Amino acid sequence: MTSSETEEAWERLCSVRSEADAADAGLVRGPDGRRRWSEPVSPEARLLVDRYLPLCLAGPRLTIAQLGQSLDGFIATRTGDADYVTGEEDRRHLHRLRALADAVVVGAGTAVADDPQLTVRACAGTHPVRVVLDPRGRVPLDRRVFTDGSAPTLWVVGATGERRPAPPDGVELLTLTEPDAFAPHQLVRALARRGLGRVLIEGGGVTVSRFLHAGALHRLYVTVAPVLLGDGIPGLRFDGTPVMRDALRPPVRRSTLGEDTLFELDLAAPQPGAPLDGQHRDTGEARGEGEHPVDHGHGQPLAGAQARGAEGPGGDALAGAPAADVQRQRHGDQGEHHQGQQLGQRGV
Repeated sequence: MTSSETEEAWERLCSVRSEADAADAGLVRGPDGRRRWSEPVSPEARLLVDRYLPLCLAGPRLTIAQLGQSLDGFIATRTGDADYVTGEEDRRHLHRLRALADAVVVGAGTAVADDPQLTVRACAGTHPVRVVLDPRGRVPLDRRVFTDGSAPTLWVVGATGERRPAPPDGVELLTLTEPDAFAPHQLVRALARRGLGRVLIEGGGVTVSRFLHAGALHRLYVTVAPVLLGDGIPGLRFDGTPVMRDALRPPVRRSTLGEDTLFELDLAAPQPGAPLDGQHRDTGEARGEGEHPVDHGHGQPLAGAQARGAEGPGGDALAGAPAADVQRQRHGDQGEHHQGQQLGQRGV
């Protein structure tokens, strides 16, 4: 399949939000119940379906997060340089996640330090609403999310009592007055009330960690690059368990993005030991046996197959404890992509 054919397959796929949309896009159920292209396609097109169709059909309420990091767990060097931790294929993956979201969320630290655009550029798709979490109103109005006019921006601030300058055209100011309004579950509900139910938490490490720690994520994507930084700005950090057997071990699916390794963690697994789908080694088609899909009430279960394609072989599935249960037992409802944030300095 040529690049243009791959992009055509993506354009057909990224518009899917229902069973009817899937049929219109040329996706049909096979004898095993899985959806496939109705015509012969390349491994690349099969990979797109396996990786992203479950997200397309996950329904109107979905919260996912993404981070890119080094092998030793850093999303940027000690100076904040993150251009780029992961490679081009991971950036394309990130932009595809943006295209499937209603809103993309970053903390104030990421907006200040990285000045991200948060738009869809590496693939076809509609720009999500850009949401900047800024409790203290410290993000300068010269940042691109406020000035470039590429996509709507929602500037979420706290009630500090200070007068703020009027935001530029295309930027909506949302002031949250409740003490716990910036808690992850509260933020998700606030966005859903504005019609932004499909949310991508993109950065940085502090913001993603808070949503993970609060049990507010359905799915987490972590891309690991084969690079060692030694020290720097860490990725995921939250209050952990002193007992290894109580550690968070969600079902996971591994695949390759160029030289990088993508870990896709299912944080809404319904029962212990539920792996993400495995794979036939000879064809790259997913196995049907022993499958425990996750259905969030609309469309395709989040557990999906990983096909072997141009981006490298789909990987192994590991059994894990039900993440939501573990998080509910250990955590309460609390409080950039690869261009990340320093804990305590570059977060919400």
